[in-house]
Amino acid sequence: MVALSGRSVVFCQELSKDAMKTELIQLFREKVRAGELPSLLEAHGTFNISSPTLGGSVFWTTYEEGGWKLQFNDVSDWWRILDASDVRLARGTTLRQLRNLLEGRPTSVVVNYADKGYCFGKTSAKTPTGRSVVLIHGWGVRSSSMQKLADALSQEGFDAYNYDYPSAETSIAGHVDHFLKEYHELLAKLPENENIYFLTHSMGGLILRGALAQMTVAEAQRIQAIVMLGPPNQGSVLAYLGKIPNVNKINASLEDMAPEADSYVMNIPAPAWLPPVGIIAGSMDKKVSVESTHLPEPQPHKHIIVKSTHPGLRNPAKVLPSVLKFFREKCF
Repeated sequence: MVALSGRSVVFCQELSKDAMKTELIQLFREKVRAGELPSLLEAHGTFNISSPTLGGSVFWTTYEEGGWKLQFNDVSDWWRILDASDVRLARGTTLRQLRNLLEGRPTSVVVNYADKGYCFGKTSAKTPTGRSVVLIHGWGVRSSSMQKLADALSQEGFDAYNYDYPSAETSIAGHVDHFLKEYHELLAKLPENENIYFLTHSMGGLILRGALAQMTVAEAQRIQAIVMLGPPNQGSVLAYLGKIPNVNKINASLEDMAPEADSYVMNIPAPAWLPPVGIIAGSMDKKVSVESTHLPEPQPHKHIIVKSTHPGLRNPAKVLPSVLKFFREKCF
């Protein structure tokens, strides 16, 4: 009986894997037909070095659409994507990587750091409820750092749009401009009655504040609520590292968070309309002090402190109940 049970489990796993592969083949075809595959391949890498192939007539099972080929290796079951000239443009070892690529998310945490960024990765709600949440990560990490929160929120009925950007590449003002461009394109795709929420971590809150300062009242009023996790709203002493000559050449945004009168963070204009804002600070945060997380007066906001480090604030177990409560009730 035990052996039979074991075989049954393996059989169910194989069925699940086959079903996932079938689903991904269909998604591949849809992305090709919609003309979206090239932009997905440009935005998200797979540690692939583009190289010509023989087309995969041996050892590969091929699914072709519009000149593009999705192939699975008959021995290893690894996958790759070829263009019309049989040049390999993407590769991977797991179906999860392929799903992430086709759904516009980083294929892995490590690869994410090499991605071009400046785009949203969507994690669809398990049960759609007409609510969307935009997530913005902080300095020194990429959108993969917020994916657990995106996954958790999708389970709660939110379509999660996880924004990805290379934090050190330009100033915060530059990041604001990039974000607003992508955000306006996202708004154009969402229903007019969609309820929009924001969840930010660290410097992501400053990017949102800079964006809010440029939004019209109507645009800002579409946002139902904002939760900021460990935002350096009044600067961080660690940002002084960004003023070191050899550091500021490779970290264009770090010095913008220095708590000085002329720094970017100390001069973000108040928005024409401020949605309800909730701030969650970490009692063990060594990067942003609890006092520095508050918005400058007189901008209203709710504030709580949880037992957490700075990166720990991205852990759903520590913050998700409070985030959901604020989204729902506008208080903690």
